[in-house]
Amino acid sequence: MKKILCPVDFSDVSANGMEYASHLAKALQASLTLLHVRTSIWPEAVQLKQESRRSNEEIHSALLLFKEEVQKEFSIDCSYHIENTTGTVDETVASFARQYDLVVMGTNGADDTYQYVFGTNTFQVIERSNCPIIVVPQGCVYQPVDRIIYAYDPDTNPIFLIDQLRNLSSSLSTEIRVLHIAEDKPSAELKRKMEILRDAVKARASKRFDWSFDFQYSKDVWWALDQYMADNKGSMLALSFHHRSLFEKLFNEDVIKKVTMVADYPVYVFWR
Repeated sequence: MKKILCPVDFSDVSANGMEYASHLAKALQASLTLLHVRTSIWPEAVQLKQESRRSNEEIHSALLLFKEEVQKEFSIDCSYHIENTTGTVDETVASFARQYDLVVMGTNGADDTYQYVFGTNTFQVIERSNCPIIVVPQGCVYQPVDRIIYAYDPDTNPIFLIDQLRNLSSSLSTEIRVLHIAEDKPSAELKRKMEILRDAVKARASKRFDWSFDFQYSKDVWWALDQYMADNKGSMLALSFHHRSLFEKLFNEDVIKKVTMVADYPVYVFWR
């Protein structure tokens, strides 16, 4: 991963995301681009009220200062871009993300009932983009990514994306722990799938990476994920994402949506 995109709107939340992205870019020896979106659509105007009185020149000056500070403190290649658009923030970020290897976004979760039902900007970007995304909650301070917990379900994610995790961890010397959470004790079929997964990892994964596998039993997937992260000192949670049918969205718990709204640790979301 050599090119990282970080949306910036001058809020404390995005500033925290930018700092995390800067640390990560240095660890990965990657470049960092700061993206500021100015949109004229009314629903977004509420979210951009802090910037509504800023001129383009003022925004350029602020972003130039960010760029210089990042370059000085982290010694990485940093640039910025301002996009004036009539589209939405999530559409614009998702479009730019196609040119990058990774997006790092700060989030404050769900501010109100509307966002909880329909999703934050961050979740909308996840739905629209094919680029891996790291969601950085407000108040989450960067720490070296030394243990990634990958929540894996063989039934809904039959293709195990070893390469996606390897791309992130290749320069970080990261341990990857694969976690499956089941409501009941694993069936013979599930055990078989996990054995296939273990064989695939051994065949394709570099010896440089420390892979392990674990089971948890819980009726509440989110609670189990959160508890496992705390008990095992996970530095990042990894989840794979795929578009869900309308029926699935309405009648099944969307764990990724819930996690990205309430987690207090970074969440790495990638595609299958």
